[in-house]
Amino acid sequence: MKAKHLLLACLTLTTATLHAAMLPESQKIDELLAKGWEKAGVKPNPPASDDVLVRRLYLDIAGRIPTVEEAAAYTKSSDPQKRAKLIDTLLASDGYTSHMFNYWADILRLSDNVKGRLTAEAYEEWLKKQIKANTPYDQFVKNLLTTDGGVWDSGSIGFWQRDENKLDHLAYTVQVFLGTNIVCAQCHNHPFDKWTQMDYYHMAAFTNGMDTKSNGVSFKPDKAKQQLDKKLLESMNPKERRAYMKKMQAEARNPVPEGVSKEDMQKVKQAMQDVTKPLRYTSAEWQEGKLPTLPHDYQYKDGKPGEKVTAKAMFGPEAVQKEGQTTLQSFADWMSSPENPRFTTVIANRMWKKAFGIGLIEPVDEMTDSTVASNPALMDYLSQLMIEKQYSLKSFLRVLYNTDTYQRAATTQEVPLGEIYHFTGPILRRMSAEQIWDSLVTLSKGNVDDAVDADNTHLHQYLDDLSMFLGTIKAKGAQGLVEIARANADKLAANQKKVEEMKAKLAAAKEKGGDTTAETRALARESQQLRKETERDFLVALVGEDRANDLRQGYNAKQPEKTKRPQIDPKQLSSMTKEQRKEFLKNYQKGANNKDVSLATRASEQPSPARPGTFLRTFGQSDREQIQNASDDASVPQALTLLNGPVADILSSPASKLNQDLEKAPNTPQKLETLYLALLGRKPSADEKGVLESVSRERGDKAVADVTHALITGSQFLFVQ
Repeated sequence: MKAKHLLLACLTLTTATLHAAMLPESQKIDELLAKGWEKAGVKPNPPASDDVLVRRLYLDIAGRIPTVEEAAAYTKSSDPQKRAKLIDTLLASDGYTSHMFNYWADILRLSDNVKGRLTAEAYEEWLKKQIKANTPYDQFVKNLLTTDGGVWDSGSIGFWQRDENKLDHLAYTVQVFLGTNIVCAQCHNHPFDKWTQMDYYHMAAFTNGMDTKSNGVSFKPDKAKQQLDKKLLESMNPKERRAYMKKMQAEARNPVPEGVSKEDMQKVKQAMQDVTKPLRYTSAEWQEGKLPTLPHDYQYKDGKPGEKVTAKAMFGPEAVQKEGQTTLQSFADWMSSPENPRFTTVIANRMWKKAFGIGLIEPVDEMTDSTVASNPALMDYLSQLMIEKQYSLKSFLRVLYNTDTYQRAATTQEVPLGEIYHFTGPILRRMSAEQIWDSLVTLSKGNVDDAVDADNTHLHQYLDDLSMFLGTIKAKGAQGLVEIARANADKLAANQKKVEEMKAKLAAAKEKGGDTTAETRALARESQQLRKETERDFLVALVGEDRANDLRQGYNAKQPEKTKRPQIDPKQLSSMTKEQRKEFLKNYQKGANNKDVSLATRASEQPSPARPGTFLRTFGQSDREQIQNASDDASVPQALTLLNGPVADILSSPASKLNQDLEKAPNTPQKLETLYLALLGRKPSADEKGVLESVSRERGDKAVADVTHALITGSQFLFVQ
């Protein structure tokens, strides 16, 4: 026992001699880990060097490697608090916003390659603002779950628009926020967990009332519910009663405003089908009391096919619906409550994995009742800490990054599946696709973090137009819309007559047995053109010609900035040799013609996700079809992209920051040292210097390009050490 206590004392002393953690919470975490090391009989990893640590902090917090100047400022500083200060600086940076956006976009499956592209883009912008504002995580989740209205009110409705199937959306929601995989129970009782299909539908009852198909336009008049004439019913025979009830039900489904005929309303609805196209996929409206029904093939004894199911929480305390609350609001309160047995644990575990590379609970989103953390005492403390920090993810991460354990060298051995990792240091891991991209942007452009959070003016102008459009429709009301329809009735009838005449000619031609392909195409074109004219006339009458044109054109997303032609100081150009100028002009033209890669903006500003075949997808960016679906597997296309693709051309351009730094070096050995500083954040070791000297002698001026290729494709550049 004395030996064990002595070992613990030594470990604690070693921890204290690194850089004393100023945060008591960080010290507490180190103490809990030290107890785990003692119990397991393992030793912590040695301290990481300043070179390694500064690069790790930039990659983990800001999502990119540091510039040469940023790394040098850290390594040369003698301030004992420099790590804590850098952590605070990076957490407050726009680089953090960009990096965490990529992280949450992967978890929430953000995709602008969906039907509601406008809403998806507004959702992305909303998420960036939530991250930048450090919205408490519990409030962030509530905002997502209870949002409704139009996208012009909040981009957060994109959360509900992401999935057309509400049952699928529920499964994703529970997996993301409660770390519990219940998708199997959607169709049958879960084969590996306790959840039943009935449990699934009880949970679905909380969210079933969210309508994402409505466009916010309703022609139903605001009037009291119809009252049946009981005396009249009593005087009727059964047949008359059935006819009367059928008529009343039809009127309830399709009410007609006073002074408006059914024929007029039919014309309005017909015209509005095309006119309201811009409003599709732009709203989410909550309908209280809309319950799900069990599927037609439900086979268990606790319910019958078609039976309506009420809301009931699957575990933990009941979701109590307070006075004035909707069912959805009670669900959001239950979901994000500190009393919920999984909500806090899941987010604390996710953030721990974000910092250290592996969770205390793995997988992070497949928790069951039998799940036990690798260090239960630490997991309990982290959950408590998350609550104490009031779900501020920045405050929580600040504690983790300030631990002495985080400061240790990375563990390079892979943790076998099923074995416990005792967190003797962070896990060595390959950069994500976005980290690689953003690091290349840093090499090409330097620090461009401040270009992340700018508002999309074009997007908001169009959202304002949509809001105005919907407001105009509501202000006109059914009566006003009928007047517009009546004003255009003659032209509409004439257009319809033209179409009918063309249809008659086509039918006659078909009877003769001739080739009617050309006539069929002409009819389709003419019908489409006439339909567009009708739509345009209606829109112009509603909002005026200018606004009508804008709405008809729709929203065109701003494309990511293309790589600009390299610019260079004329003096520098005149100082080049003939061969150097020739090479510059070659790269100049390549930069102008490149349509695949633009190392001008960070990954968070690119299409989300990037299109297949592009750099980010080649390096494993998630397709956003599943939760955290990214890959860090190596492949031949990745190596070829770094060696021969446009990235190599851009980085070799005289206009890139890397090459501007190289130009400042007076000779080849110092240029190679600059390469090491820029790509790896350190100078070459003594052994590496010997190799570099040999390469310089053999390859001369070409040594710089050779070493660049070797470093940029090597594990020391591509891994977070």
